[in-house]
Amino acid sequence: MTKIRFYTDVTDPPALIQHLVSQALSRQRRVTIYVPDREQAQRLGDQLWQQGADSFLPNALADAENAALTPVQLAWQPEQIRQDDLLFNCQAELPKFFSRFRHVFELISTEEADKIAGRQRWAFYRDRGYEIQHMNKQTQ
Repeated sequence: MTKIRFYTDVTDPPALIQHLVSQALSRQRRVTIYVPDREQAQRLGDQLWQQGADSFLPNALADAENAALTPVQLAWQPEQIRQDDLLFNCQAELPKFFSRFRHVFELISTEEADKIAGRQRWAFYRDRGYEIQHMNKQTQ
């Protein structure tokens, strides 16, 4: 069964994604980051490539020709999903395909609308018996 991890009160979602993706890649995991649209995918992908002066996180937009060859893919449509290991959900909606993944990461910012949508997704997962782990970024 899919394991769910919620990160709440996230003040800098791209920085947290960079950190978590870096950890995932060090463990040779495959990552899909599910964002609202291509523009946000491009922006986040650029940030991952430019993580630091001596490091980067290889990634590709899901519609790129070489996307299947990269360990991190940025997708914005369900049909673009090519793997089922780790999913970072950066959309307000619950991805209908989430259960095919081993782990789902939900990043909830400090914005009220994001919190409301996150609570709805939490309730959905909880009511269906999924194992949920909660990480509050203010207390870590």
